[in-house]
Amino acid sequence: MSHDKIYLWYFDRQDAIQCSGINFVQDLPRFMVLLLAMQRMPYVEWGYSPVFKLEPGSSSQVRVLDEKIGEVDLTLDLSDNCTTRFGLRGRATAVFPVTSETLSALAPTLPHHNPHNATSELVAKLYWPEEERESEPAILEKVYEIAKKDEEGKVRYHVPEMVWFRKFEDTSTAIIRRALGLENAERGRRVLYIVVFRKLQPITDLSGKRFLVAWWHIVVCHYALWKNDVHHCDISPSNLMVYKTLGGRYIGVLNDFDLSSTQDSPSGLELTGTVPFMAIELLTQEAIEGKVKHLYRHDAESFLWVLTWVSLRYKAGQLLSKPRPLDRWLTLDAIQCRVEKNDFLFCGRHEMKPSRSHKRSWKVVQLALRTVFLFNVFRPRAVEPIDSQSEDSDDSELDDPDEFRSDGSDESGSDDSDESGSDGSEADGSKADGADVSVEAHRRAFASLKDATVFKMWLRNNIRTQLRAKYLNVRVGPTS
Repeated sequence: MSHDKIYLWYFDRQDAIQCSGINFVQDLPRFMVLLLAMQRMPYVEWGYSPVFKLEPGSSSQVRVLDEKIGEVDLTLDLSDNCTTRFGLRGRATAVFPVTSETLSALAPTLPHHNPHNATSELVAKLYWPEEERESEPAILEKVYEIAKKDEEGKVRYHVPEMVWFRKFEDTSTAIIRRALGLENAERGRRVLYIVVFRKLQPITDLSGKRFLVAWWHIVVCHYALWKNDVHHCDISPSNLMVYKTLGGRYIGVLNDFDLSSTQDSPSGLELTGTVPFMAIELLTQEAIEGKVKHLYRHDAESFLWVLTWVSLRYKAGQLLSKPRPLDRWLTLDAIQCRVEKNDFLFCGRHEMKPSRSHKRSWKVVQLALRTVFLFNVFRPRAVEPIDSQSEDSDDSELDDPDEFRSDGSDESGSDDSDESGSDGSEADGSKADGADVSVEAHRRAFASLKDATVFKMWLRNNIRTQLRAKYLNVRVGPTS
């Protein structure tokens, strides 16, 4: 409102639209008609989907007609178990428990059914993705095709089990923009989806060796999918899940593919990732402007930030009470978070103490963050673009792997710390970075390597060797 003029604003998940002003003094009749019209607007015209009725006295039961399987009954549990992200625009993802006789009977008959997941419970995900992006159900179908050919157990049983989905075409935010004749009405448009999955548990419920085993399942699954041109691009604690098998084992699951991309995916307007867990290079102004390509090493670094986050903020599956380490990261924008992360790498991590239930994870964090630190210090600032073949190839190796390894371990994966025994000064980060290798040796190594090769060796040697030989000693598959 400005003086005697009033401006109407229309908000939806895409953006805001402002109408021309009405002088409610000089044009009082038109203003009164406007108020009368708004008073009589039904829920649909206020932006609510007619499927999810909000009439007084209505229940949380809805029925959706599906062309393939007929009518789908859904009973939504909108109690405290509902996880919601509030905001006027964006995806506005809400996840809540749901029961359905139709879908419960459908789940065991699906070709990607996971017989190792003991639960029969379902959850529904309601959200507004960009229509220009490849949809999550379409990406998951490609994931299931990859899993079908997976003989090593790297992907199969480590991805979410989608039971059913529905796209509500009549909710597209482009409809009103087309009607108003706005320019670029299709650009950035969003549409409502509901996707039903079998229920999973957050990985943060686990600790100790169980947590590390599940985390490693997901690292391996993510790498296998990346090599098959499915790029997740949003690694965060909320997207790493687990389920418990009939035998009592916990299996890691890479969840939430709605910001993922494949070789067929058009790019959307969103900068993919969750700020506190994004690679440092993606928290720059160039990356915000879309000038930095999202590479495998960015997701690999995100896995480490997740490991750091959980080690410092969770104890025995419970979030620590406030104040918690790294709380500030949740309130910072991308540029400020980059500054905080750089400070953490240079000195802050040496002062941090993990919870007792995540001491094992913290040792892995310190071994791997050393490499991230060295990479950000010594990597060349101008590197040639890396095509997907050079980054995703599984054949790239360093001529001399020992020149790059900064933890002093040999190929068998031995290190000089343990849960008991030695004081663990090397593993807990109290020893200076690169004490066993000269600065010049690191500078020469990084100057001669492409980014992908550097992080390929980091993943293979500085994490895989430590985890598999020292801490885990398990196969990837859920039946091991």
